Formats: sequence, C-alpha cells, structure tokens
Amino acid sequence: MSARVVTVAIAVKDRRNLVERCLDGVLAQRVEGSVEVVVVDNGSTDGTWEHLCERAATSPVPMRVERDLGSLGRVRNVALAEARGEIVAITDSDCVPAPGWLAALVAPFADPDVGVVQGRTEPDPAVPEGRWSVTQRLTGLTGRYETCNIAYRRRALREVGGFDESVGFFGEDTAAGWAVRRAGWEARYAPDALVHHAVTHPGLGWHLRRARRYRNWNALVRRFPEIRQELLWHRWFLRPSNAAFAAAVAGGVVGLRARPALLLALPYAWMRRPRGRHRSDLVDTAGAVAFDGAVFAGLLEGSVRERTLVL
Repeated sequence: MSARVVTVAIAVKDRRNLVERCLDGVLAQRVEGSVEVVVVDNGSTDGTWEHLCERAATSPVPMRVERDLGSLGRVRNVALAEARGEIVAITDSDCVPAPGWLAALVAPFADPDVGVVQGRTEPDPAVPEGRWSVTQRLTGLTGRYETCNIAYRRRALREVGGFDESVGFFGEDTAAGWAVRRAGWEARYAPDALVHHAVTHPGLGWHLRRARRYRNWNALVRRFPEIRQELLWHRWFLRPSNAAFAAAVAGGVVGLRARPALLLALPYAWMRRPRGRHRSDLVDTAGAVAFDGAVFAGLLEGSVRERTLVL
C-alpha cells in the first residue's frame, strides 16, 4: 500500500540522549509517500523538551512537538490526535529503528483488513545485558501490542477510542491492540521491521517497584476476557513461574495444618534453585524470589480491586 502520509509517533520523558538517537533513526526512514513525526513530551525536566523544539526547527521532515502531563495513555492519544497519516507508526524514545524499519512496518497494511502490525524488537547489540538489566526482545506477535514497535491504521485506532487513559502503565498499549482486534481488524507481524531497544541496568530495586504494576493485568482481563485464552497460562496465570509461586504460597499456608501440602512448594523451589555456589548466584535467587513475590502481591491486589482473578 502507498500511504500518502505515514505518521511516526513517539512519547518521551527525561530521555534527552536516548530520544536523540531515536530521532536519528526515525528521520533516516524512507517510505513510498511522505513521513511526518509527532513527539509528545510528558513533562521532561532534563532538557529533553528544549532539545525536541530545536530538533523540530531543523528537521528535514515535518515534525511537531507537543507537551502533556497526563497518563501515558493520554500522551499517546495526544499524538494520535495530531497524526495526519493514514498509518500511525509508534516507537518508544529508548528505541532506535533500523534502516528499512518503517517501510517494512507499513507494508502489511496493503491488506485492507489489517488494523495493527507489530515489528521485531531486539536489544541494543552495542550494550551487553547483565544481571537485572532492562530491555525488550520481541520476535513474534505477542498479543501485548507493545508500543516500542507497532503501527495502527489510524481509522481503526480512533474508532475504538485510542489508548486507554486509565489503566496505567502495563496496559494502555495492550488494551488498544485488543480493542482494535475486537472491532474486527486483523493483526500481523513484520519481522523485517526492526528496532533496537536500549539496554539499561537500573538494579533489582527498580524491578521490585515495577512489579506491583502487574496489578493492571486484572483490569485488562476484566475488560477483555479473551485474553485468558490467548495470553494467560492455563487461563489463570501470567506464566508458569507465577503458577509455581502461587502453589508454593498455598502449600506454605495449608502446610501449617497439613504438612503434606508443603510438597506444593517443590516445583517453585526447583525452578528458583541457585545456578551456582557463588554469592552472586544466591543474591540472584533471592532477588528472583522477591520479584515473584512482588508480582504476586500486585496481582492479588488487582484481583480484589477488579474482582477478576489473575495470578
């Protein structure tokens, strides 16, 4: 399909250096037709806003910069409202699109039934991953519709109301994808539409704080029950490790009265056993258990709040 205009939308907060690399990759893209860029700043205080304004003034393609202090879903909707393209391609400010990314991401929209296309995301090859590092590796249609690398037919996304502004982090992008799917549009995967995601090392504490946000999964499943069948493990658990942790907790509680129930903890104990005898291996094991516990607590909170059980 030859789209007259393709909009690339980026949300950013306090990532001056990273967004500069992102824009370098975006502005180097070529498609049949024309490209515009919309960047929405979420209240940066590190000079990102000023840098974006300077960059827009010298951009070789139309580039508009907006500012909004709302939720991430609202920020994305500001970009959607500003978009003039028939296709809205979205990447995050900590990603760098590879050459040919945009053309590959737009190509599947030649099929008029396609409403959303997810591209491939790999960690930045220049930065090694380490203990408790943060990055993304997405090599298929995940069903979570991560905005690090995705595109929507603008009409499809606007028809469903855009991004959810209330569910919060860990959900606004997933909700949008499922709403578009529910409206009858098809989803595709474009393996040649590659972005490289930054690799950072914020430490275990960052992961523990973030883990509680898994409570947003309950809101998603309440709104889109079909997620149980396609994304959850045996319909009730995020993944096997979550099921093993829940079984261990149940075994510990019941085991206070019936000792055989303690056997329920064995699968989790085996799963999280130390991989070696070094101190770092023990620290990693303790960190993994703490993370699993924080996720479990978040999901319990979300289960009560949303009256929708997901563990």
